[in-house]
Parts: sequence; C-alpha cells; structure tokens
Amino acid sequence: ALFHDDHFQDCVATMAQYIFDEYGKFPATIPSVYILTYLQAHYLDLDFYDKHFKNGAYLETHKRHDEWWKS
Repeated sequence: ALFHDDHFQDCVATMAQYIFDEYGKFPATIPSVYILTYLQAHYLDLDFYDKHFKNGAYLETHKRHDEWWKS
C-alpha cells in the first residue's frame, strides 16, 4: 500500500477533526464500530501496463512483487 504524504495526512486529519467537533463523534453518521478496514491487492500484468499506460501507472510494490513473494 502507498503511504500518503504529510500534506494529504494533514488534510484528512483536518476533515476528521471538523466532523468530530461538529457532530461529537467520528464517523458522524454510522456507529464507530462499523468501520471496516481492508486492503485490496492485485497481481498485475506489468507488461500490459507498460505497453498501454504511462510510467507510474502502478506502484513499486507491484513491480517488486515477484522479488518479495517468489524468492
């Protein structure tokens, strides 16, 4: 998974703080215990992406998948 930069993290924190201050809880519209966290991962056909997309269409973690998992 890609880590977001400090600017993005500050933006998310600011929005979350606003919601908490405005509604007294976070998240504001559903029970807090309802939040589900997941990570969806894919095994990409890198040759396809290299042929049809610009550089940067996938993450370094996708590029190095075989190195990490098949060694």
